[in-house]
This record gives sequence, structure tokens and C-alpha cells, in this order.
Amino acid sequence: MSRKKHLPEVYNEEEINAVEAHIDAHFGEVQNVFHEIVSPDIHVDICIVEPSPEHRHYTLITMGMGAHRMNVPKKLRKNKLDRAEILVALPPDWEIHDNDEKWYWPLRWLKILARLPGEQDTWLGYGHTVPNGEPFAENTELCGVMLTMPYFFGEESAVCPLPNGDEINFYQMLPLYENEMNFKIRNDAEALEKRFADDFDLVVDVARENLLGNEDS
Repeated sequence: MSRKKHLPEVYNEEEINAVEAHIDAHFGEVQNVFHEIVSPDIHVDICIVEPSPEHRHYTLITMGMGAHRMNVPKKLRKNKLDRAEILVALPPDWEIHDNDEKWYWPLRWLKILARLPGEQDTWLGYGHTVPNGEPFAENTELCGVMLTMPYFFGEESAVCPLPNGDEINFYQMLPLYENEMNFKIRNDAEALEKRFADDFDLVVDVARENLLGNEDS
């Protein structure tokens, strides 16, 4: 007996047009796309917005995560949190085309996060943290991520309305140190964000100062 082939979940044409227009309006023009070759569940491309005078960093954004409706807790379903895309900001000298892990791990983690809700029948939203279990690469002690809001792109960048009334939520991936992860788990995301200095930069810095200094949690 042949097994039925399951096609990956994808946006319909109206949805993808809306998401592309939202990215262009709020994050910048997409000059390049890392197209996914094999897509067993959802089709996740990564849109590349190059550094510009307005945002002097790369912005990498998933495209396809939002085709899947996440298993949001019943009490939150009215808030339209079941569809999302994730972005990360990388320095202008980041080698985004290099597959060495010290350069590739942010792209890998965009894909990991995009697929996690479907693989584990769960959801991701503001303040959620996911540990790596060890440093991402040999040149950093960052070892986990938290989803925060794309603050530097303006309030309207966080939500893309779709023609059918649904919404795609955009979250920014912030890499954390282990004690920052523990602090967030014991407190909450807002408590950790209060430790941000006025000039705290959400662009990934593999050697950035620890928000908690020498505090254990």
C-alpha cells in the first residue's frame, strides 16, 4: 500500500503578497532569499534585507512559518497569536553566506524556531525562550534565545494583517547567556528587558556585555 505524500503547509497567494508587502514596508527591501530545498512540513525561506542608512545591519526574516497555525492556549486564541514569523538582526560585517557554524548558527536557529511549534505541537510568542544547551559557536558564550518584539522597526512592524482577518506576528530573536535565560525563566521577559541599557542594541553581538553582569540568575 502506498503512503499518501503530505505536502508542506504554505501561504496562499493573497497571504504571501501581504507578508511580502509588510516586510518591504517595515523591515526593508528584500534583495536576496535563501530558498529552502527540502520542506517536509512547512516551507521556510529566509529573506535577506541588506544594511542601509536607516538600519545599518542585515535583517534576516523567516518566510513560511506563519503558514502553520500554532497550538496557542485556549485562553489566548482570541488574541490572534497562532501565526508568526521570526527575524534576527546581524552586523553589517556578518558573513551570511558562510556555512561555518560561527556564522551560520543564526540562520540555523531561525529554521529551528520556525519548525518547533509544528514538531512539538506548541507555540512561540513574545518572551518565550529556547535553550541550545551549549554555546552556539566557539567564538561566543551565547547559548539560548528569547523572542522579543522588533522594537527598532516601529510598533506597526510587529503585526501583519491578512486579507481574511488573520494576523502574522513578527518577533525578533535575541540570543542570551545562560544566566540571562535563567533570570527570564524565574522572572519574566519584561523583567529581563528592564536590564537593557538605553543604548542596548538588538543586533547580534557574539561578545556583548552580559545584561546581568556576574549575577547567577
